[in-house]
Amino acid sequence: MKGHSAIQWRTEANCLKCDKIGLCSTVGRCLAESTGAARITSVAKAVDYMIEHLSEPIQLSDVARAGTLSPFHFHRVFRDVTTTTPARFLTSLRMAEARRLLLVTQKTVTDVCTSIGYSSLGTFISQFGKLTGLSPRRFRCVVEQIGHIPVEELVETGPAPSAAAGPIGTVTSLHGEPCNALLGLFRMNRPQELPTVFHAVETNRLVALPPVADGDYEPIAVAVGPNSTVRDVLAAPIGVLGRIGFGYTPVTVAGGRCRHPFQVALRRQRRFDPPVEFTRPLLSLARRRVLRISHSTPAIG
Repeated sequence: MKGHSAIQWRTEANCLKCDKIGLCSTVGRCLAESTGAARITSVAKAVDYMIEHLSEPIQLSDVARAGTLSPFHFHRVFRDVTTTTPARFLTSLRMAEARRLLLVTQKTVTDVCTSIGYSSLGTFISQFGKLTGLSPRRFRCVVEQIGHIPVEELVETGPAPSAAAGPIGTVTSLHGEPCNALLGLFRMNRPQELPTVFHAVETNRLVALPPVADGDYEPIAVAVGPNSTVRDVLAAPIGVLGRIGFGYTPVTVAGGRCRHPFQVALRRQRRFDPPVEFTRPLLSLARRRVLRISHSTPAIG
C-alpha cells in the first residue's frame, strides 16, 4: 500500500468532489470550518500510516506525525472526524487483519499475533475475544463450518411494516442498484461495540426491526457483494473499500415506539470511516440459519 495513499487520499479528502456530499455526517461538520478538508486529509494520512505499519509497534506520536499534527491536537481531530480514538481505530484494523489471516492463511495463532503488531499473545487473544466472542482458534473452526453460507440466505423478510413493533426504515443503495446489506442499530457513537439489533437486509425495501429499549441509536449498514458468503465478508482485506452508510439522524425510541422511519444511504467507504464490528452478530445469524435447516430437515428412516 505504500506509495498508494498520497494521491488517492487528497482526492478522497476533497469533500467538494464527493458525489455523496449530502449523505455524510462527517462532511456536514467539516464543511462548516475552513480547515475541514485539511483535517480530514491529516486523519486519512494517519490511517494510511496505521495500515502500512500494522505489523509494527505504533505509538500515538508516530501516527500524529504522519498526520502532521501534534499528539494532543491530533487525538482531538481524529476523534472528531472518525467518532473514535486512534487506539480503538488501530485495534479494529488489527482485528480485521487478524480475521483475514486466520481465514486465508495457515499461520498459527502466535504468528498471526506477531503479524499484526502484538507482542503479547494473551493481549491479542483477549482483544480478539472481546470483539468476536470467540478465541482465534475457535473463530477459525466456526467459520470453516458455517462460513460457506451465502449472505443472501440470511436475509429475512420480517413482519409487515404495518404490524411492526420496532423501528422501521430502509437501506438505499448507490444509484438505486439493489444489493444485500448488513444493518445494525448501535448505541450512539459506539460502532466498535455490539449492535443492539442486527439484520441482513435487501436494499431499497422497507425493513421492520425487532423492538429495542428506549434510547437513541445510530443505524449503520455495510453493503455485501453479490454471491458473497459469510467467510468472504469476514476475510475481506482492510485496504478494500466497499459501500457503507450511516443514518441521516438518530433512531429515537421512546415508550417502545420509534417516532420516525430511518434511512441509511450507502455511499463509497472512506478509509477513515469508523470501523464497524459485525463479526459476532454475523456468525450468530449464520448459526441460526444452520439450526433452522437442521430442524426443518425430516429424519431419515
